[in-house]
Amino acid sequence: MARSPDLTAAELRVMKALWEVGAGTVAEVRAALGRRGQELAYTTVMTLLGRLATKRAVAVDKSREPFVYRPAHRRESVLRDRLREFVREVFDGQAASLVLNLVEDESLSRDELRAIERRIALAERGAAPAKDLSKDMTKDAGKDRDKK
Repeated sequence: MARSPDLTAAELRVMKALWEVGAGTVAEVRAALGRRGQELAYTTVMTLLGRLATKRAVAVDKSREPFVYRPAHRRESVLRDRLREFVREVFDGQAASLVLNLVEDESLSRDELRAIERRIALAERGAAPAKDLSKDMTKDAGKDRDKK
């Protein structure tokens, strides 16, 4: 699959809502945004989906009305590309610097630190990760935040 397109913050929010619904009309994507606490006008969502279609971030089924939009890229691929760009731009390509900053940031819970440790241990053994780290970290999110 091709590299994911550059997305604005607003476009990324729309993509997240679209990944949540899988495929949907402007109204369905707008409703998903609303459930995420991001109220946008119908025409704004329509404009953003149009831009995403131009960037080939979404596929549009125009054979029926209302049109149905579907993500053209997997969530994991887009987030991975954005993270790589962030590391390149903010940390001069030094991923270790990012990780050290995260670990030293006292806002991480014990569960989040354990999830990072598990992922590092898997990487050192050369084992492929069984699941998305963010899911691993959020599974027990906040479970022991008060214990810090």
